[in-house]
Amino acid sequence: MINPLGTGLGVYIPLYFYVGMILAALLSIAWKPRLGLYFLILLIPLATTRVKLIAFPLGAQVIDILWFSVFVGLVFRRNGNLIPKARINGFLVAFAIFTFISLWQGWLYLGGDPPIYISDPRFSDWKNYMVMPIIAVVVAAALRDKKQIKFALLLIVLAACLVNWSFFRSTSGRDFSHFSYEIRDAGVIGYAGVNGLAVFAAGIIVFLATLSSFLRTKIMRLALAAVIAFSVYSLLFAFSRGGYLACLTGISFMALFRQKKLLVGVVVLLIAWQAILPAAVQERINMTYDKNDQELDPSAGDRVSLWKDAANLIVQNPITGSGFDTYQYMRRVGRYTDTHNYYIKVLVEMGLIGLLLLLAILFQMWRLGFQLFKTADDPFLQGLGLGFAALVICIAVANLFGDRWTYLPEDGYLWVLLGCVMRAHQIAKEEGAEKATEVAGLIPSQRDDLVTVS
Repeated sequence: MINPLGTGLGVYIPLYFYVGMILAALLSIAWKPRLGLYFLILLIPLATTRVKLIAFPLGAQVIDILWFSVFVGLVFRRNGNLIPKARINGFLVAFAIFTFISLWQGWLYLGGDPPIYISDPRFSDWKNYMVMPIIAVVVAAALRDKKQIKFALLLIVLAACLVNWSFFRSTSGRDFSHFSYEIRDAGVIGYAGVNGLAVFAAGIIVFLATLSSFLRTKIMRLALAAVIAFSVYSLLFAFSRGGYLACLTGISFMALFRQKKLLVGVVVLLIAWQAILPAAVQERINMTYDKNDQELDPSAGDRVSLWKDAANLIVQNPITGSGFDTYQYMRRVGRYTDTHNYYIKVLVEMGLIGLLLLLAILFQMWRLGFQLFKTADDPFLQGLGLGFAALVICIAVANLFGDRWTYLPEDGYLWVLLGCVMRAHQIAKEEGAEKATEVAGLIPSQRDDLVTVS
């Protein structure tokens, strides 16, 4: 494991995290639920660190222990509505039910033992899949005000720094003058892979760049600019073409509504990328299509083969698919266990119903963020809303090139930020009601002065 802190104490880091997990879980139940949530947020992308916790009792269940302890603490201290009302809640419940039914349909399709126990790999995959929307709900319930949301975002920034530092340390001695597959590395993000690292970095860049444009404190903008620059390094040298496109699309969306001058930069990059980007990155992009042989490179060519084969499966079960998490067990095309396009994978496994539910959830996510941007009066909440909407666009594009939806380390923060946005809507509504009450209590002349100032 790469020590993300770069100290001689790296061997003890798993023990620190394990003890921290126990304390956070106990404090969440007995005192403040959000303490366990904060610890959970920090751990989400540190996949290789979490793997080291498996050596300890219940260490493999660290994520489940933390979210469940936060939930228990919230139930014990329930004050009013536990979860903010939002239209997306119904879609998430429908998706959970449908995927569970699809899990059993997959058992009928594949045969073997029924998916009853957690030891069953497909049931385990379904449970891990459902953990992410659960985290969103827990975040929305545990965070109660803007100060707590800001602290959660601070932890996301800190975790991003650890991920970037891990990547930098693991690749710092490698020769980036030319591209080769041997110089790619996923760093501390682990099993999500190097493409997952690229999508994580792209999401961090898009979200923080958007949020930073709304901040008024210069030192905060400079600090975020440093994190963004560090993330750009990780994105570039992860050599993921899908990650590049996802980041560029997210930034372009943000620029349309916040900083249109950035669109000039995007156009310049698209025109002059061969003069701007490092040589190894240029080589990776140029690999997509071999001009001499007039063919796609093996990676892109394999994707086309996978998609053509998947089309045959989709025709066989167009409405409900073959069943949740079945494709990886079919061994249809060589060594591949994924269609390398998540939308196609959903069509294969869950059919048109599953795809429509997924697209509805993506749209509801984007809608929540964009509505917060348009309706909130507070600049921080506006930045949170537009940043989240841009992040959804980024992740949606990334899923065109692989499964960037079911891996907690790479898109777990999408769900954390969904919870933040759900709570932020409630905060904005309460602030609007308070302001309306204050205005109503003023005499007419004072009311006119307030409207003029606003």
